[in-house]
Parts: sequence; C-alpha cells; structure tokens
Amino acid sequence: MGFLFSKKKKKKEVKLDNSESAILECKMCRDKIKKYIKNLEKNAEQKKEKAKEALRSKNKDRARMNLRLEKMYREQIKSAEGQLEMIENQINQIETAQNQKEALEVLKQGNEVLKKLQNEVNVEKFQEIADDMEELKAQNDEISQFFKERGIEAEEEVDDELDKLIESVQKEAAIDLPSANKEVLEEEVKKDLEKNAVLEEA
Repeated sequence: MGFLFSKKKKKKEVKLDNSESAILECKMCRDKIKKYIKNLEKNAEQKKEKAKEALRSKNKDRARMNLRLEKMYREQIKSAEGQLEMIENQINQIETAQNQKEALEVLKQGNEVLKKLQNEVNVEKFQEIADDMEELKAQNDEISQFFKERGIEAEEEVDDELDKLIESVQKEAAIDLPSANKEVLEEEVKKDLEKNAVLEEA
C-alpha cells in the first residue's frame, strides 16, 4: 500500500482560450526581449570600457574596433526596444479586446434578463391582477349583502328591544322620591344654632 502514498497528484490542466494563450505567449516573448536588451546593454558597456583601456594603452585601432562593436550593440538595443514596444502594444490591444468582449457578454446577458423581466412584468398582467381583485371584491360584497338581507328580522327585534329598554329607564327616572318634612328640618337647624350660641357664651 506504500506505493499509493508515493504517487504524486497530477496537476489540473488549465485550458486557456485563444486570447489568454496569445497574451501568455506575448508576455513570454516580452520577457525574453527584456533579458536580451539587458545583455546587449552589458556588452555595449564592456566594449566602451575596453575602448577606454585601449586608448590608455595608446592603441587607437583596438579602441576604434571596440567602439564599432559598442555601436553595433546599441543599434541592436534600439531594434529590440522597437520589438518590445510592439509586443507591449499587442498585449494591451488583446487585453482591451478581451475586456470589451467580457463586457459585451455581460451586457448581453443583462439585456436578456431585462427582456425576460419586462415580459413577466407588463401592463396586461397588472390589468389581469386588477380585474381579479375587482372580481373578488364584488364576490365579497355579494356575500355581505346576502348575510345582511338574512339578518334584517334579527336587527328589527334588537331595535324593538332597545326602544323598550329606553322607555323603561326613562319611567324609572321620572318616579318621585319621598321628600323630607320641611318643618322638621327647620326645627332641627334652629336647635343646632341655639346649642352653638350657648356654648359660645360659656
């Protein structure tokens, strides 16, 4: 069973579309050109230093030869930089086109969703719902009217009972209560006043 653990998991292969593959190749080429330019610049500097050394040794021919080689490297650098600029532009154009394509796809999908929603939500469907609501309201009104008509007799009985109750309460309120004897009250008040006067004199 040990061999099972020794097996390395295979990396999942990522498939690139045409634009992604083109961008990848351009970037790889760009990196190679940058490295190439760096080497050319190094070589050009070396030839210039050798030309200086040759002049110090009073060897003009060797100095001239090294300067020619330096110039050749500088020309190659210019050519490589032109290629690099073209590749950078190509990368930018591909990435821009890719972004535009993605944006177009998103807009297309959004437009399809919007159309679908507009088809689902339209004036006709609102009108259908409004008609259904009106129909339900009419049915409820009919049911209410039905029960109202069936309850007329009961309502009349309640009204009659209420009238009788009101009449009864009014009769009870009209009954005369026994009044107190006026002379007795006056006599009691007089006695209280005399009693208070005697207490004040004392």
